[in-house]
Amino acid sequence: MGSSSREEKNVFSELTDDIVLNIFFNLEEDPRHWARLACVCTKFSALIRDFCWKTKCSGTIPSDLLSAADPPLSLHKLSVCCPGLRHAGLRKVSRAWRSHLASGSWSLSREQGSKLLARQFRDDCLYVCDWPGCVHKEEKRKYRLFRGVFKNFKRTRVWRTIHDGNKMKLDLPCAFCACMFTWDLHSAFCLRRGFGFHDDGEPVVRAYVCENGHVSGAWTDVPLYT
Repeated sequence: MGSSSREEKNVFSELTDDIVLNIFFNLEEDPRHWARLACVCTKFSALIRDFCWKTKCSGTIPSDLLSAADPPLSLHKLSVCCPGLRHAGLRKVSRAWRSHLASGSWSLSREQGSKLLARQFRDDCLYVCDWPGCVHKEEKRKYRLFRGVFKNFKRTRVWRTIHDGNKMKLDLPCAFCACMFTWDLHSAFCLRRGFGFHDDGEPVVRAYVCENGHVSGAWTDVPLYT
């Protein structure tokens, strides 16, 4: 058994990085393959981190986001991973709490981000996945889960509002990085005022941001009042 393992290890060690990367890039359609391979050994992890993620992000992530401080791994995870109902602030649902591979488009759009923010925050650069995001049908209504990221978050007016205003941190971890708390953009009055509420008091749109500017949230259908 030990001899067999050493033999397999020697086979991989004899492959050049170019050959290994060529194999990896044939698996790029499903990002979960790269995540699994990164757990195999330190060599695979380094190649995926330093080459695969960066190459993929350069073709799918807006260029001005790539110039920011966020590492390619976080950006790529954000572009393809649905935060899940829990990270979107829906703690009382019975299933699908965890983050998972998102359905729909894997692109990020500043236009979609501008639709979320209140007028005084429109100069902040927020990129959000294309509508409708990842749709989750629950007992009472459908939730269209979205994810996004602020460019240079610590320089935004949203950050100044929640930081200087000493807004309360929530015990809700980020789905895309190691931050263990977030802020509610709805209660901080950073979202557009016209979204409103359902008759049971649930907001039509909710969104949460971590200290690194990663955003998770959910849209619901606007209620029809009679």
